[in-house]
This record gives sequence, structure tokens and C-alpha cells, in this order.
Amino acid sequence: MAATIKQVAEIAGVSKATVSRVLNDSKPVRPETRERVLQAIKALDFQPNSTARSLVFKKSRTIGVVITDIANLFVSVLVKGIEKIAFNHGYNIIICNSHGSAEKEIELLLMLHNKQVDGIVFLTSRLKKEHKSFLREASVPISLVNVSYDESNLVGIRIDNSKAAYDITSYFLKKGFTRGGMIRAPLEDQYTGQERFDGYRQALQDHGVPFNEDFVKTGTLDARDGYRIGREIIKENLNLEALFVACDLMAFGTMKAIFDQGLKIPDDIEVAGFDDVPMSSYYHPSLTTVRQPIDKMGRLAAEMVINLIEGKKIDQWEIVLPHEIVLRDSTAKDAYKPLPTPE
Repeated sequence: MAATIKQVAEIAGVSKATVSRVLNDSKPVRPETRERVLQAIKALDFQPNSTARSLVFKKSRTIGVVITDIANLFVSVLVKGIEKIAFNHGYNIIICNSHGSAEKEIELLLMLHNKQVDGIVFLTSRLKKEHKSFLREASVPISLVNVSYDESNLVGIRIDNSKAAYDITSYFLKKGFTRGGMIRAPLEDQYTGQERFDGYRQALQDHGVPFNEDFVKTGTLDARDGYRIGREIIKENLNLEALFVACDLMAFGTMKAIFDQGLKIPDDIEVAGFDDVPMSSYYHPSLTTVRQPIDKMGRLAAEMVINLIEGKKIDQWEIVLPHEIVLRDSTAKDAYKPLPTPE
């Protein structure tokens, strides 16, 4: 019969809680006590079982991660950051892919809650009333990524999507462009869609450039749709000087469509993306983009939910990280200076 934590504790002359601290390295244990526990584990050939350990100590050492689409380059980099911190702290992660479905997100959140994970990191494109109901009532710590939601029991990591879109649009406007278009995400996507579109429109307004709805197209944040829209823009002969695309992956498809129609970037049209995924610097031409600190967002999301799990003090419940405009070959070489937020 396999040895139990109780037997380890009896041989070492300590409590089961002390054995747990040694196994999980969760709290300080005196060196001599730790050594007794380790010797007992060795003598009994004790193999810690995660399920049993969670039943005894009310901890699963597991964090659920609900994401929109693992195939999205932004999401894959984010998950790597989460995973890195979770593993460093002795936690496993369960990755749940919602494929952008709000109904699936609710289903996955409830499943993770019922499986008694210690905490949840949640990335979504919008918060519906069902989401908000779950977030208010959940009994596990939750960390939100790229979501702004004011609840006292939640922590969040995000950038200012509207300001970032404002800055990249203003970069084109400062160069004298008046025919700058945007390929946006669907507006039901509250953050990538609506907030970035709001920033684009605000920049046009502040620089005295009329908004032209013909210059705005909507895509589904993948390269294939970017290619389709790129062909559509050329076919409509809109004569755009610049194009801001709501994510890098969609921008890659758009750029290929432009090249396939015999036009040159940036000579005939300049293109900028959003995210700064790793491929952005290797694509040809390399992509000017808005850099989100994606890996840092993942690491902070994991650190904050672990701090909540372990009862540590939270000094800052929402962190808004800075963005950066990264100039590359898809735009003409010009110095860029961040613009002040309008009064």
C-alpha cells in the first residue's frame, strides 16, 4: 500500500501541514524540520499525489487559464508568460480555449470553478452580464487580462487600447496623411474592436480630418481575413495613403494582398499593425506596430492571481502597462514622438 502524508508526518514528528509546506515550498520551515520530513519521505518512498494533496490541504496547485484562441500569436505569447510564472511557483495550468464564444467562456469558467482550481486567469473580448455574474460570485481568485472591470475581488492587467490606437493613427496624421484607413476588429469585441476604433476616430477628430466610413473595414483578426480585406481595398481603388490594422496577424494577410496586387509597401501605402508579435520583425517588410508587453502581461497576470491564492497583500488591483510605437520598414522612416493625450 502506498505511503500517506499522515504516515510521513508521524515518522517525522510533525503535522500534516508541515509536510505540505515542505512538499509545496509554500512557507518557511526550519532546516532541521525540513530534513526530518525529507528523510521520512525517502524512508517511506512517499510519492505525492496531486489529487490527494488537494483533498487534504484544500489546494490543487492548479490555475485555470481561459483564452480566446491559442492559434492567435498574441495569445500564445501571453500563455507562455503565464506558464513560466505558474511553474516557477509550483503551479500547473489548465488551458481552456473558448474560440471566442461567450457561451463557451461561461461553460469553461464554471467547469474550472467546479474542479476547484486555486485561481483563474481570464482573457476575453467582451464582458457580458453572464460573465459579470460569474466574476461577482466566484469563490476563487481571478485575474483579468486586457479587460477593464471594476470589482473589488478581481485583479487586472491591460494596456490603454484607445490611447494606443490614437497614437499610431496620429503618427500617420502628423506626416500629413488625410486618407488613412483602418481594418478594425468586430465592434462587439469591446477592447480590440471598439476601444481601438474609438482611438482611431478620436485622432482624426483632434487633427481636423473628417471621418470617412469607406476607409474602415472589419475583419476577424486572422491573416486570411486580412488578405481578403486587402484585396477588397485595392479593388475599391480607395487610394489610401496609410492603413492601421487592429492586429499584426491580420496585417500580415493585408500586406500580402497589397503585394499580390502589384503595389509596394511603404512606397504606395504604409501599413501599421498592433501587438508586436515575434513575427512582426521578421516579416518582409518588417511591420511597424503598436507594441504590447505581451509576455509581461502574462507574467503579471499569473503573479497577481498567485498572490491572491496565497493571501498576500495586493497593492495595485489593476495595472495599466505602457505601449510603444515600434517603427519598421512598412512605414517610411520618420522620427516618432509620443503625442500628449488631448485635454
